[in-house]
Amino acid sequence: MRTSTIGIKGFAARSTFFSRGAIVALALAGCSSSGSTPQGVTSVNPVQGKLQLAVGTANIFGDDNSAKAAGFNVVATFRQVSGQQTVGASETLVNTPSLTGPFKLPALDGVPDDYGSTLLSGTTASEVANSAITATAQPPAGTYPVTPSSFGVSNGVYSAGIEPFNTTVVGGPGELPAGQPVSYAPNMLPLYDPLSSAGDPNAFVPFGGPPAFDFNGTGRGTRDGLGEPSAELGIEEGLDVFQGVVPRTGTYTLDVVIPTLSANLNVSTTASLHSTALLPAIIPPATVTTDGNGGLKSIPIVVPAGVTEAFVQITDLGPTVDNALSCNGSAGPDADTPLPTYYTLRVTASGTYTLADALGPVAKPSATNPSLCTPAQNTAYSLANGTGFSGQSDGDQFTVQVIGFDYPAYAASPIDELGNPAPVLTGPNGQSDVTISTAPLFSQPAGTTGPQPLARHARILRKHSHRARSNGFPGRRPS
Repeated sequence: MRTSTIGIKGFAARSTFFSRGAIVALALAGCSSSGSTPQGVTSVNPVQGKLQLAVGTANIFGDDNSAKAAGFNVVATFRQVSGQQTVGASETLVNTPSLTGPFKLPALDGVPDDYGSTLLSGTTASEVANSAITATAQPPAGTYPVTPSSFGVSNGVYSAGIEPFNTTVVGGPGELPAGQPVSYAPNMLPLYDPLSSAGDPNAFVPFGGPPAFDFNGTGRGTRDGLGEPSAELGIEEGLDVFQGVVPRTGTYTLDVVIPTLSANLNVSTTASLHSTALLPAIIPPATVTTDGNGGLKSIPIVVPAGVTEAFVQITDLGPTVDNALSCNGSAGPDADTPLPTYYTLRVTASGTYTLADALGPVAKPSATNPSLCTPAQNTAYSLANGTGFSGQSDGDQFTVQVIGFDYPAYAASPIDELGNPAPVLTGPNGQSDVTISTAPLFSQPAGTTGPQPLARHARILRKHSHRARSNGFPGRRPS
């Protein structure tokens, strides 16, 4: 018998399970709010958990005619209910979902990763033929290669979305040991991205960061020095957006299989799509202004009609000057160890917003770090801590991307309603529509000081390996 923890801080279900060719998820026990101190084990039947589904349309990168696409939004939760160990936490450590309905799937011939998942790049022929987005049943320990499917053996339904958090006994060459969570990071979006192999410059990891996603109240999200795994760069936002899937009105069904020692258990739920109309395109800011101290004093956001709330996603990619280091530890896609820093603002109306100076990741709770390091901060840090650095560093590059919703996306996340097994997933129209902007890049040139107005510019298409991207962000595997 052994124990494992899956999920993000405080939302995990600590489960005692057995392995005999397939994972068993019958006995669940909760975590403390720190995510580290186990409570007593409580045996429960996972089919008692609350499975929920909502569906809607997706306007993807609609602000750019060369990048825009339409798609299908899926909102799913599978949480423990009253009488179980941790109400609102993920119900199981492993499950096998499938989604069916009147949608039309794109024939993209997805490339499977080591866990059989083609979710990032495309569908399989059998899924297109059967109009179903499927997973691969958990095979005997050590099975490789894994039969391909969109969800593979890695993706299951958790407290916030369908994510590659399954604890599986399957591991490909060079991957994690069997019996560990496949990833601590949510899937990169959009799913079924035709630019996946080239490195879509607008693709993003739906990691929620501070100030909005700050479970401990420390102001720095999961990277607050309280001992979270290094791959937990934020909290999953519960976004599953499928590019190229043509939604049609009607009923959609989410089936979940839970493998056990004696037999598979099944849970199912449905949702309806009433309209295929897209939300308006949401436009990222054309300019932002730094405050000269590591934050942003001006982020103009326009919330279009029909959008009731939005996430402003700011991703810190670090400096670009050779041998320069980010003062807060961020490093971009071209670095040896890519480690972006994620910040999220939740907004409900048009206006000018700010990012505070000192939300950056820290190694210990008593420390502070700038949110977006300035040229001066990076230069001083690189001279003191770098190797082979001389001269002046630029400041951290960062993207600003906006995601709009017509449903209570934040309230549906466990960050806002940890103890709620059944949050509201739909808006007034009975479905869950999303609109996503492109991800323009902002740069802080070397030698500049004080507050700076920065203009956005296009990102360069970068190529990343499919395996690295399947772990949620380029080039880094969960630890």
